[in-house]
Amino acid sequence: MIEERPLADDTPSVLFTEAESLQPAFVNLVLNAAIPSGTVRGFISESIAKSGQTFASLDQLLGMLRGFFAGNLDGAFKNAPLGHLNADLLEQGAHFARYERQFLTETNRYKTEVKPNPDAVFWPNPAHPTLARPLIGAVPHAGNIPLVDKSTPIGSAGSCFASEIAYYLQLGGYNYVVTESDPRDGELPESSARWGIIFNTPSIQQLAEKAFGLRDLPRLVEQRVDGDYFQDPYRENIGFDSIDELEANRAAHITACRRAFEEVEVFILTLGLNECWEFIPDGSVISRGPKTSHHFALFRHRVLSVDENLACLQRFLDVVRAHNPALKLIVTVSPVPLLATGLADDTHVIAANGHSKAVLRTAAEELRRRNDGVYYFPSYEMVSYCLNDPWEDDTRHVKRAAVAQIMTAFEAAFAKPV
Repeated sequence: MIEERPLADDTPSVLFTEAESLQPAFVNLVLNAAIPSGTVRGFISESIAKSGQTFASLDQLLGMLRGFFAGNLDGAFKNAPLGHLNADLLEQGAHFARYERQFLTETNRYKTEVKPNPDAVFWPNPAHPTLARPLIGAVPHAGNIPLVDKSTPIGSAGSCFASEIAYYLQLGGYNYVVTESDPRDGELPESSARWGIIFNTPSIQQLAEKAFGLRDLPRLVEQRVDGDYFQDPYRENIGFDSIDELEANRAAHITACRRAFEEVEVFILTLGLNECWEFIPDGSVISRGPKTSHHFALFRHRVLSVDENLACLQRFLDVVRAHNPALKLIVTVSPVPLLATGLADDTHVIAANGHSKAVLRTAAEELRRRNDGVYYFPSYEMVSYCLNDPWEDDTRHVKRAAVAQIMTAFEAAFAKPV
């Protein structure tokens, strides 16, 4: 167990410099960081003090410590009157080895020459006197992770931006998995099965649970007067000519969802909204917001925290990987802003959008850090910072030309070498 060693109020100021010999106070701080045990550290500190040894550089100090542990128990050390020193020496030697690895890692944090993409370290500065780089046109990924080629089974789900990804992959000749489609949805399927546009993470979780028989969603139907069709509110934008046709499709749709998740090797998930609407009777969440007073009688508005979004994403991943353990997941945040916010009593839609994207981006990053085989792709960042004139006239939807630029970056980030 590492003991607590608070610095006393009268601790002298420590000079951090590489221009002269290390200060004794700095040497002691390094010893405290590198060797937490009082027994070994005390012996080394005492030996340094008695000998009057100084260190011209940090490398020299660390080299001395490295040699001390490598030499194990030299003659002078064996004579030290400390009965438990041997076991403690081994423990602190292991700690010092971890410290050296950490020190090397920290030293390389900002070194461009050791990074897969040297441009990934520093923000592009067009005005830099010697290293000018433009922000517009920058491709913000750290390096290639070879996940896909034209034969790799790929699937996707998510917001309306996810539809653009699906179209691009199909038109580009990728092996985009489609287990359910209908000409009424358009010339190309917008997702791997007819689960529709999915804007929030609870709906993503529900999709996986539904696909593998872990959850039965309420059998709801709404009539879309604007499109003169019937839809399941858990499957936004998937139209049927009648309620009977929708009901007849439910079982087949679940089978198609399950097949899609079982067949894909790489799945792309685009996160859209942080606000959602919850069905009051059972807590399930519909993909989009209410459209009539009938909806408001049965649904309540919710704003999801980072932890709630992360829990939904983790549950989705766990459920799918229980049936497809090798699945690789690429998560991205949709650049498309909120159409409206339910928080306008005290929050402007622009501020609400900023909060939404920040929460989703944080949840995506936490999911990546906690799970192997999960990756983040910065489509949101590209549209926000790196593309010139990316928006359609409505300032909400991304131009097809911008999508093409984003997907070119996607291929650079994840395509296997040819």
